[in-house]
Amino acid sequence: MLKITQQFSAISASAAILAACSTIAPTLGAAMLSMLAPTVARAQGADANYPVKSIRVIVPLAPGGGNDAIARMVGARMQERLGQSVVVDNRPGAGGIVGTEIAARAAPDGYTMIVVNNSHVILSSLYAKLSFDPIRDFSPVSLAAVSPLVLVVHPSMPVNNIPELLAWARANPGKLNYGISGVGSAPHLAGELLAQMGKIEMTPIIFKGIGPAMTAVLGNEIPMTFPNLLTGMAQIKAGRVRSLGITSLKRADAVPDMPTVAEGGLPGYEASIWFGFLAPRGTPAPMIDRLNREIVAVLKSPEVHQQIVSIGAEPIASSVAEFAAVIKNDAERLGRLVKERGIRAQ
Repeated sequence: MLKITQQFSAISASAAILAACSTIAPTLGAAMLSMLAPTVARAQGADANYPVKSIRVIVPLAPGGGNDAIARMVGARMQERLGQSVVVDNRPGAGGIVGTEIAARAAPDGYTMIVVNNSHVILSSLYAKLSFDPIRDFSPVSLAAVSPLVLVVHPSMPVNNIPELLAWARANPGKLNYGISGVGSAPHLAGELLAQMGKIEMTPIIFKGIGPAMTAVLGNEIPMTFPNLLTGMAQIKAGRVRSLGITSLKRADAVPDMPTVAEGGLPGYEASIWFGFLAPRGTPAPMIDRLNREIVAVLKSPEVHQQIVSIGAEPIASSVAEFAAVIKNDAERLGRLVKERGIRAQ
């Protein structure tokens, strides 16, 4: 914004000088002001008239998940505020690679965004070859929400807390399987971190989504998984699965009586999932700032706040810089975990 402010100052100063000169040399002054007018108009119109057409929000995963829910909740209210359509475009495939590549190649004109979660920041660590860089090819716009997962086991498992789970895993090497929704997904990283910090052996079993993974636990096909809080709570309350703790550092407001995994025996353990908006690299800063302001305003509205809470997440309205810091931190932290655990996508 500094560069633009300086540009406006220079234009204003030039206009003032030329206006003064026109009193001395009317013909020359008028001609020069005529030449300068388009520059002033372009500078003012670049941000003042935006947006002038619909905005596309790409979701690189199938409908029904957290990314999709956030895109639709925020997009609907942004549409009302901006007076332009906000179209959610689901482009699933290859663990999010297909949609993310489309977003990376989109014109950086302020009319395309993508909703990602923290799995996005480790794509380069998971895949040997990508046609895009998940960090360098995108500009942060805003965080939107963060959600803890919940560690659940089948009731037949003879464990009631984290220390008992760790003891059981050590006494039964190779038998602790857990369901995940894909390589590098939030449940996968949650399990790998638990195995690393607890010094136990765990085997991830890949399903087509966390829903099928939960079904497998309910059917006692596998002993454990990490659903999101909303999905997990319904089954916990029904007694179909047992909770051993949530994966956030602090207890969730929605379930204040449920201890965290960190409290249960692994201090420092955290494996929450966040959702946020990115734009293609090169999107003009004034447009990024406008999109950020609109998203933040929507997230602070009582209606959207309650909608996000209802899916087991916490709304997070951030600045561009704050989201950039989160991305940098998780790219390093989660990238290190992926490398240390030898996780690779096929």
